[in-house]
Amino acid sequence: MPTLGAIQLKKIASDILNSAGATSADANIVAEALVEANLEGHDSHGVVRVPEYVHWMEQGLINSEARLRMVAEADAFAVIDGNWGWGQVMGRSAMEIAIQKASRAGAATISVLKCNHIGRVGDYPLMAAKKGMAAIMFVNTHGGGKLVAPWGGRERRLSANPISLAVPRSSGKPILVDISTCAIAGGKVTIALNSKKPVPQGCVIDAEGLPSTNPADFFGPPEGALLPFGGHKGFALSLLSDILAGAISGAGCSRPDTSRIGNSFLATVIDISQFRERTSFDRDVDQLLEYVKSSKLASGFSEILIPGEPEARERARRETHGIPIDDETWRQISETAKQYGIEPSDAEQSN
Repeated sequence: MPTLGAIQLKKIASDILNSAGATSADANIVAEALVEANLEGHDSHGVVRVPEYVHWMEQGLINSEARLRMVAEADAFAVIDGNWGWGQVMGRSAMEIAIQKASRAGAATISVLKCNHIGRVGDYPLMAAKKGMAAIMFVNTHGGGKLVAPWGGRERRLSANPISLAVPRSSGKPILVDISTCAIAGGKVTIALNSKKPVPQGCVIDAEGLPSTNPADFFGPPEGALLPFGGHKGFALSLLSDILAGAISGAGCSRPDTSRIGNSFLATVIDISQFRERTSFDRDVDQLLEYVKSSKLASGFSEILIPGEPEARERARRETHGIPIDDETWRQISETAKQYGIEPSDAEQSN
């Protein structure tokens, strides 16, 4: 499979998106976000999305001239319409508004609708954590994009409905939790299909509701479904994420009468320094992490990792050795590039 450096991969992704109709500025923001996901090891939200994004542009589903519109606003909240612009662009702009409001009011909540796919959800709470703030975010897919069977069901009724949280640390990188409420992200099933690899047990059911490790059983035809993680617990979180993201913003929740796929979300940002002295907060966090990591190890484990540490290690590896792209994903990217007169640079081949 080809292995590419981050700079090279960003240029390829940006050139394709720009040639397909995105502005240069938007193409750069989106490409940067996609490759950052690859660097962290989250290939499901990386450049595998480029052909899909181009297809959406060709269908007229992405408004390349979109600007944020404030639907309602007060000191500590806002309802924001993304006008179906690029998700990574609209999402980042909206999150900056939340951060600015939190810096003035101590805490702020934004409800955002009509964004295209916003990419890796963890990027947005992380924006706040890098400013010394904590954040939590709930996301749905605007009522479309149904992938997940409810607990006890076998038909698709819910989207991945992810939840992400981040808190800052003075002694290290922020703690970041970024989870789908399903047992596996849909993009990871795509990567498994492209790579001709099975998915883990307990993640997918086929059209008859039977457990499967074959990613093709999810895509069909006939379509299977993803399962909620942790059974009824993941199902409960998915329902609440769908409601908080969709019903408050006006985007709507998962329903049968829409196929329009985008993202809406609810995000709350907390300026910790306005609640208590930051050094005291940092001390509590560091003491907790030290205490947790001091536990005797279970059989088969060599250490205890906190959220974000596995990604940091994968990033270090990929910054040194390059980002591997499976052959099928690279074929799709290359074909998309050639449609717009772009010849992707030769990639170093890796076994």
